Amino acid sequence: MKDTLLVLTPTLGRSAFLEETRASVASLGPDVLHVMVCPLNRIADLRLRYPECRVVADAGPAGGIYGALNAGLTAVGEDWDWFTYINDDDTLGPDFGTMLRAHLHQTTPEDVTYGNVRLIDESSEPFGYVTTERNPRYLPHILHQHISPLNQQGMLFSRRVVAELGGFDLRYKLCADLDFWVRACAAGREFRYYPLEVGQFRVRPGQLSGDVGLTRLEFSEVVRRNLASPPGINELRFARLRYRWQNLPRYLTRLRRVGWRTSEEVLSGGT
Repeated sequence: MKDTLLVLTPTLGRSAFLEETRASVASLGPDVLHVMVCPLNRIADLRLRYPECRVVADAGPAGGIYGALNAGLTAVGEDWDWFTYINDDDTLGPDFGTMLRAHLHQTTPEDVTYGNVRLIDESSEPFGYVTTERNPRYLPHILHQHISPLNQQGMLFSRRVVAELGGFDLRYKLCADLDFWVRACAAGREFRYYPLEVGQFRVRPGQLSGDVGLTRLEFSEVVRRNLASPPGINELRFARLRYRWQNLPRYLTRLRRVGWRTSEEVLSGGT
């Protein structure tokens, strides 16, 4: 691999799914820097269990997932070229490596990439995909309508854009990952969508995204703080219609599996 990929995994070291997370990263080959970020009292155990990984301390309980990510970025320094992160109950998708190779093969690869994220349950059984905006041009249009147009699993960021963003904003408990890429979008950094399964999001009861009320509040704040005034009503309607149409097969799959539930309800663990 020409460029070095950094993968961060924030973890308390107790996830029943951590082996799957690690396996999804290990499948990319030996030239990937996988760093687990955990509490101080779990470092020795994780180093013993995963000697091929680097294990560093998180920012303490108050920092949460995003504080752990910032701590990991600080500890690693700048000896990498591209960055992604995957939580300890999710996995990188089977096509993430394909996306990575295709992206790095470009003469001037875009700063941010994303793709399709499959939904899986506690038994790792798939049940559809997260709805996604395929055209980066319309990301702000969808965000302005209080719809999340993508999930962060399998997103790829250049070192340049990570440095410019200055880490994750800890004022957000649930949406700092959204804020992270929205700031890149607002700054005019180029995005690229790949029609590949780049991540898997595990839906289970008790996960952090289950706090739908706080998620909505933070989502609105991220959009308000970072995006310019929305385009005209006709542009918004067109963007929403095309988004619904291109994701129709995913809506139908979700309907067959969980009935009439919104994306928020499904992602919160309401399967």
